[in-house]
This record gives sequence, C-alpha cells and structure tokens, in this order.
Amino acid sequence: MSAQLTEGKIAQGLELLRAGVAELDPDVLDGREARRLVEQFAEARKLVDAGTTLAVQRVKVTGAWAGGYHRDAATWLASLAGTSVGAARATLDTAERVAELPETQAAMRAGRLSGAQANEVAAAASADPDAERELLRSAERDGMKTLKDRCARVRAAARTDEMANYERIRKARSIRHFEDPDGTGRIDVRGPVDATARIMAQMVPFEKELFAAARTTGEYERPEAYAFDALVAMADASNGERAPAKSSGNDTTVVVRLDAAALRGWTEPGEVCEIVGTGPIPVAVALRMAQNAFFKAIVTDGVDVHSVVHLGRKVPAVLETALAELYSQCVVEGCDVSRHLENDHNVPWSEGGPTRLSNLSPLCKYHHRYKHANKLRLVGEGTNKRFVPAAGWNGPDPPARQ
Repeated sequence: MSAQLTEGKIAQGLELLRAGVAELDPDVLDGREARRLVEQFAEARKLVDAGTTLAVQRVKVTGAWAGGYHRDAATWLASLAGTSVGAARATLDTAERVAELPETQAAMRAGRLSGAQANEVAAAASADPDAERELLRSAERDGMKTLKDRCARVRAAARTDEMANYERIRKARSIRHFEDPDGTGRIDVRGPVDATARIMAQMVPFEKELFAAARTTGEYERPEAYAFDALVAMADASNGERAPAKSSGNDTTVVVRLDAAALRGWTEPGEVCEIVGTGPIPVAVALRMAQNAFFKAIVTDGVDVHSVVHLGRKVPAVLETALAELYSQCVVEGCDVSRHLENDHNVPWSEGGPTRLSNLSPLCKYHHRYKHANKLRLVGEGTNKRFVPAAGWNGPDPPARQ
C-alpha cells in the first residue's frame, strides 16, 4: 500500500473520530451504550499507540523531528503527545525492538496491546525472544502489574552479569521529597529491591493495625491509603511517638523465592530468584540475605504442603508460606491487588471445605466479599482464576473434613 493511501485512510479515520467526539453527549447514553463507547475508545487508543510506535522509528531515522527547538526525537515526541520525556523514550526504544519481534508487532497492529504493554513485552522479549509468546498471552490475560512482574523475571534471568546491574542500581540510590503543583507531597525512593523491600516489610505491623481498626468500624479505604498511613506511623514510632500493637514475628520478614537449581549462583531462563511480591534479585544477594534473621526463604523442609490439612479455619504457617510462594496477589484474573489479601476457602469452611492448599486462594477484600455474596466458586490456575456459580460448579471438590 502506498504511503499516500495509508496517510489518507488515517486522516479520514481521524476526521471521523474528531467529529464523533465533538458530537458526543454522554447524558443521552444508557449504561450499556456508554460502556460500548469506552470499549471502542480503548481499542482505538491501542491502535493509535501501535501506529505511533511503528511510524516514529522512521521519524527518528530520517531526522524529520529536527528543525525546531527540540534537542532530540524523544523531546519532540513528548511535546507532541503531551507525555513525559521518559515515556517518549520508552516508545522510541519499543519502536526499535519490535522490528525484530514479529509476533509483538502483529499484536500491536491488531489492537491487542496498549503502548505500555508493548513497552514491557518488547523490552523483555528482546532480552529473551523465546519468552515472547508467553508474555503476549500474559498481556492479554493479566493486569499490568502481573505483566511487569513476568517481564522483570525474564529480563533478570537473561542478564549476563546480575551483580553488575545490582551494583549500578545501588550506586544510583536516591530519595527525593517534593511537591506537586496541586500541593500533594511526594517521596520518590530508588535503590536495590532488597533494601526497598525491607522498608516495606517494616511497615506491615503498622499497616495491619490500621486495617484491623478499619474492619471494626466497617470504614475501608484503598490499600495504598493504609500503606501511606503506615509509613507515617512508622516515622512517628522512630522518635517514640507511637508503636504498633504487638504482632507476630513474621510481620517484618522479607520472603524470597529461590529455585533450587539457581543455587549454582545465577538464574537461567525460566528460573526464579525474587522477593515475593516485589521483584527479581541476584542469587548472590539472596544468599547474603539468608544470613539475616529478617529473611525467610521459600523451602519445604521435607513437608509436602499439598498433603497438609488443618481441621480449623485458621491457615497454618506451612500453608501460609506456600500461599505466599504461589500467589503474590489476588488470584482473580486481571486483579493486581497485592496488599491486605484474605485467604479464601473455595468450598467454604462452613460447608465442610478443608483448610488445605487445593481449597485456598488469596483474594482482595472486594473479590472475597463478591464471591461469598454471590455464592460463587473459583476455577482456573494460578492468578488467572475466574468465578462461576457454586450451583453449577463441577469441582473437583477437595476432600471434606473428617
């Protein structure tokens, strides 16, 4: 197809879109019509992201961005698109990478990837092309946080020198405190993930105390709001103003998942060495952390966790550890919530469901309430589970309590 024909079609589509938005009166839409429009706009945005990414590489190569006050192609694109320079650079990097990733490029052209998803997939698949197809499946199936986690694992396993990368991050560590134009205070902390994970773990007792207090009143807030309040409470505790209620010793533990094969000293593609719920770390860092009581590795100690059954509703420690290893977030497909998870008995304990791994799944507060309020069951694998009516659920039912 000629460049003129392509440009003409895009111009016609843009004109139709512009006219449609100009005429849009949301007050005359019913809920279903409004939802359909939002779905169409979302698809259009993905196609626009794809077209921008595919075309901008040619702008960069030919130098067509030059001639104004912009210092490079990234600042030109950022000014044109109304984004940050960092986001524009990510688009330019993706544009270069997808030339070698035909399946990713095809998914973009079909409108199945947003710009943010394409950036993540392209960066990881460039490091390990064999992972491209699975990452594309994750992009269509999972939330953005899960996709980022998967891509981070792929990139970490593909690095030839994990410690050199770790040391680069350590040397660039920083903390900035600033204010947004609207008066919002901001703190930006950057450094090795094992160090930031320790900070987050120290907040847990304060966060649990705040969440427990909210449960007694029935006034819930977003998990991120509790995390902010916990950070402030932790700062107050450092000068003796307050301390969290007494809690179990596990509250301030960093849990590391390490595949046994990686004990050789590094990870190969497909292997994992990561702080659960946070991200990959070098094997050498995990082994160093093992000397600290603050650290807990995922180990079985010879116990087959699948065979452990508890007669009560409370989940024993060995199953808690297994759940933390298997699920770092709500198991409902597309839900990225990873804080204040509640262990759910798929077959309710009150109906004879056992406290065993096959019948347990961590759910966020919303999905936990939704499941029980609507008498549902979970089906599926890993963090890609979905709800079905309990009445039509075909199991397999886990063995009932004796």
